[in-house]
Amino acid sequence: MKRRGMALGLAALMTCTALFTTTAKAENKGSDEKETIKFTYWGSGDEKKAIEESVDKFMEANPNIEVDLMHIPSEDFLTKLNAMIAAGEAPDVSYSASWKCQMGEDGLIYNFYDLLDDMGLSKDDYLSTCWWNWSPTESAGPVQANVTTNLMYNVDCFEEAGVDLPPTKVEDAWSWDEFVEMAQKLTLDTEGRNAADPDFDANNIKQYGVMFGTDWNVYMPFILSAGGGYLNESMDGLGLNDEKSAQILQNFADLINVYHVSPTAVQKNAMPSAATALAAKQTAMYIDGSWNHLDLMNSGCNWGVGVLPIDENYTTFFDGGSLIIFKSTKHLEASEKLYLWLTNPESSERITELYRTLWMPVQTEYYTDPDKVDFWASEELPARPEGFQDAIVKATYDHAVVATEINVKNFNEINTLVGSALEQVWSGKKTAEEAMTEVKSQTDSLVEGTYSGERS
Repeated sequence: MKRRGMALGLAALMTCTALFTTTAKAENKGSDEKETIKFTYWGSGDEKKAIEESVDKFMEANPNIEVDLMHIPSEDFLTKLNAMIAAGEAPDVSYSASWKCQMGEDGLIYNFYDLLDDMGLSKDDYLSTCWWNWSPTESAGPVQANVTTNLMYNVDCFEEAGVDLPPTKVEDAWSWDEFVEMAQKLTLDTEGRNAADPDFDANNIKQYGVMFGTDWNVYMPFILSAGGGYLNESMDGLGLNDEKSAQILQNFADLINVYHVSPTAVQKNAMPSAATALAAKQTAMYIDGSWNHLDLMNSGCNWGVGVLPIDENYTTFFDGGSLIIFKSTKHLEASEKLYLWLTNPESSERITELYRTLWMPVQTEYYTDPDKVDFWASEELPARPEGFQDAIVKATYDHAVVATEINVKNFNEINTLVGSALEQVWSGKKTAEEAMTEVKSQTDSLVEGTYSGERS
């Protein structure tokens, strides 16, 4: 078997320490004693506060369960989780990323399909593209904190530039060339000249037309729409160096190095988060995850959302971590109760707020039942601006495929290498084709195809 990385480096140890399996549930049934379960999670300051308050409500509703909350920054999460596991102190319930499927393959977490009946759930209740499966019959569960890639913008920047707002319907989406033209009009130097002006000073920019996240979730909708893939067609190697995929990556790099409508990596590192950058008019548009909507709501920014600038074969995805339950838990029933609480958009007022600001539901009825759609996506809500239901809800639901990180085996390790190589693309030191061809020699030994058996 090929090397599985840090998360799986502890597999043998975890197998030995996971002493409690499904028997834990039987031991807990009927007990009135107070149980303590540990829940590890990440998130911004606003998300942290929301989780704390929602878990407080959970404990009020379940006085026999005490939840030990442990907030860990996302960049340190796997390292600290592995340390807890090694010490025999794994949490009961946890946020998780793509490494969960590797843990599942080694029998370290519960197969969610085995828990559905006990929790009164059905696989058919959920969006079909949102399951973190490591085999056709084994799953870490559906996405919990559901998000999608989207275009966010500062309305005032557009109005001041006399530029039409981004479209909200897929059929009206900008082409990439139209998007670049808009970004040029919205990029201003310190003298107020835009990037289309022959006298534009690219060394003294006060407002960029667009900023974008540089991870896979931003560029993959464009690559998939163009007919490319993260893996090659035979799924035995990286596909980002293929002509269609490499061109998309180059398009994003050109925003920085050719058109000067987006900051360099060095400049971006000195700039604030998406919400703050938009509110401060440091950028007019931002392409990144919808998790930014909570912060945008709190920023005071006059903001909006639009469909991605993809005018042919619009393809996108829902994505997000799932809650996992470790087999080492001694309190399976209590852990299941916490799971149900955190994933039910209507379990409590604070949970509802999360699903109206930070997350999107993963249950199908919240996309097909008009009343359910309005419950969490009404454009009267402060984090749901005009056009949200078309640009975010409908555009994603109608055009979603399985997200790359959910589908590609060994994704966490492969993407670490890809992300490092892409730094040279964003800086303009190498073309996308050059950088991805070079990194392919490192990544291909890790490629084992996809969990679904379909290219991603």
